[in-house]
Amino acid sequence: MSDRLKMGLVGCGGMSGAHMGGYRELWAKDLKLFDIVAACDIDVSRAETRANEAHEFQGGTKPTVYTELDEMLSKHPDLDCVDICALHSAHHTLAVPALEAGKHVIIEKPLGITMRACKLILDAAKENGKILSVAENYRLNRIQRARRWAVRQGRIGEPRMFFWVEVGEGLGKWGWRNFKMDAGGGWALDGGVHFTDLMRFVLGLEAEEVYAINKAYEPYRYDNPKERQGGYEVDVEDAMISTIKFAEGVTAQWTWVGSAPGSGFGRRTVYGSEGCLDFGEGLVPRNGEPISNEDLVVEFMESISEEEREYYFPSGIGNTVAIELKYFADAINTGGKPEVDGIEGMKSEAICMAVYESGWHGRPVTLAEIESCELEGYQKEINDKLGIG
Repeated sequence: MSDRLKMGLVGCGGMSGAHMGGYRELWAKDLKLFDIVAACDIDVSRAETRANEAHEFQGGTKPTVYTELDEMLSKHPDLDCVDICALHSAHHTLAVPALEAGKHVIIEKPLGITMRACKLILDAAKENGKILSVAENYRLNRIQRARRWAVRQGRIGEPRMFFWVEVGEGLGKWGWRNFKMDAGGGWALDGGVHFTDLMRFVLGLEAEEVYAINKAYEPYRYDNPKERQGGYEVDVEDAMISTIKFAEGVTAQWTWVGSAPGSGFGRRTVYGSEGCLDFGEGLVPRNGEPISNEDLVVEFMESISEEEREYYFPSGIGNTVAIELKYFADAINTGGKPEVDGIEGMKSEAICMAVYESGWHGRPVTLAEIESCELEGYQKEINDKLGIG
């Protein structure tokens, strides 16, 4: 009899393909932690595709396909957990009933479409005593582990500033992600939650205050952006400039612009009192030779114990989605906590929402205001439209 966790996939679109790659990698490393028994999507063909993929590497019985979550939950009372990869607007409508049905949940970032949606999910997990993990995989990469380690080791002295700047033009269509009521915002939330998580992770500090300006200079996205042909109207930002105050006097300047034609530029660098960690160049000390990213990873790997190495990269796995899935399984099996639990996911998203609320209100906002749902100007339209109380 298998002791694998019975898993149901919920939402079988694009990002779920990366999750399937993670499951496949676990099986290839003989970490057969999950048995995917069901796949659910409003588009039955997408659910069929994921079910066939799971059957290919798992063998056994092909996962059952569903188009409704309620039916999947009722027909699979033995499900241990669900993996949710859906529109941001659907996260709370899928996670809450799954948690209330007694299933552990791993959910793609961002945790919820608004902070109030996040709260609904967090409350459901707590009230039902279930594990909630947010699929935030960027921090699990070797170089990000090494950067965090370097900061802890004092390799750049006392952290002072973090510059995360991406400026360019990108006006191609991106489906539901182009619309506020589906996505919650533009790239400042969708990709941004990865970046704010990395800021928190590398610095080891929490954000306290945000001031931001958001703009929507370009009202359309196009099939052919170069010629501006085949456009549809969108309602999310295409430019965001923000300053983030972290604890211990560290300041971050975070800018993302997708409406800057001509020459673009980018920089991701943490500066300290004795040097910097540049995401492109590596570790650059005030005095001494620069250390490449590759060499920094080697130093990090040589510095950690076998036990730590196995935790960070189980069975030598480099696929970060596979690693986060293993953390999720371990938390369920031991009653522990995944590295990125619901609170971690919420805190990274709160910085993104602080960006939106600051722009909406025209003033600096505190993270306390955002996390408590005290400030909901930008989010109110979404909450009202989607009935998030």
